[in-house]
Amino acid sequence: MSPSGVSRHRRQADLTPAELGALRALGPGLLRRGGWDLGARHWQQVRRLLEPLDEAREALHWHPDTCHQRRFARDAAGLVLMRCGELGWAYWDWPARGWASLIGVGGHELRQRHPGQIGCNARPYLISYAYLTGGFTAFDTIGRFHRESLAWRIFGRELVDDAVRQVLDVLAGWGYQRHESELTAAICQLLLLNRSPLLEDLSEETLVRLRADPAMGPQRSRDAYGIHRALAALGHAAPPPAPKNTTGPSAIEGAPQEWVEWVERWHATSALTPKTRGIYRTTLAQIGRWLAAEHPDVTGPAQWTRQTCAEWVAVIDRMSAGDYAQWHAGLGDRAGKPLSPRRSPATCGQRAPSSVTARNGSGSRGGSTPPTRWEPRAASRPCSARTRG
Repeated sequence: MSPSGVSRHRRQADLTPAELGALRALGPGLLRRGGWDLGARHWQQVRRLLEPLDEAREALHWHPDTCHQRRFARDAAGLVLMRCGELGWAYWDWPARGWASLIGVGGHELRQRHPGQIGCNARPYLISYAYLTGGFTAFDTIGRFHRESLAWRIFGRELVDDAVRQVLDVLAGWGYQRHESELTAAICQLLLLNRSPLLEDLSEETLVRLRADPAMGPQRSRDAYGIHRALAALGHAAPPPAPKNTTGPSAIEGAPQEWVEWVERWHATSALTPKTRGIYRTTLAQIGRWLAAEHPDVTGPAQWTRQTCAEWVAVIDRMSAGDYAQWHAGLGDRAGKPLSPRRSPATCGQRAPSSVTARNGSGSRGGSTPPTRWEPRAASRPCSARTRG
């Protein structure tokens, strides 16, 4: 059921005097555990309010399907109707803040208003009703809740688990360092915001829009970047653009074109975090500019030898501020001065790309084929050097 499903019912937002009177007369009877007596006069008078809730409840996928869970779902519907009586306003026209005030920030608010089992167990179903009948997705306003369970209820566990597993398998293959439960929550949030359990419905434009949705929150927006890259690897979307908080790195200048292409290819496909990839890219760009100046015949990683590696190690041990940097603005009077031990690439662990040494056994500069997988972790390690690629 989608929010448009209530359009088949009378969409008048204001409650009639008869509906208000019936809701007030029913009072706590709206929370009847055994079900609603639709033949009784008061229940007949609020029938147009009941029908969308009934349809939403029937559309749910139950996990688990027990009499207790169905009772909690009825309790949640009763809470919605009670709030309608308080407001004099049909729930399908409530703004997001109206649903959020009923759901509460975390479960403690609802438990305080409705002690016992109702408050703590009805909340997941309140969120389900808000999503299905009111189009509610302002998840950032209601505190903690289990997004995976909500996705199961809305779409079905099999579809959700299949989508989650596909993405997690790709990220795990890249060595992505993030707890599985946190990634699962971010994936389910994207599915819920897109109102579809199908990964193929998450296009590049959709993903960019959803990453900027306030409901994602800062951390899940960052997780969504990796998820976007996984979806691109699965063939469902184009790769993500540069993170929103930056216009992207400047084009590398002063290095051999082949070297630049390898660096950019790695930077675009690495599973490392954007910050770490940027640090490695800066150092690899410095190496490229050093090669252009000192070894113009070395234009790609396949030509890197042990001798070249040793020379680069010697260079970084003697490096001064601004050496082989693309930009010198901001260096001030530090330009040309030896780097302090804290700033030195050597003390930061930056090394030459020994893992891309020519694979001909001896490291000679023969016509070896560049490796299909370039591992620049051996080429550079994170440091806080001020020079920029």
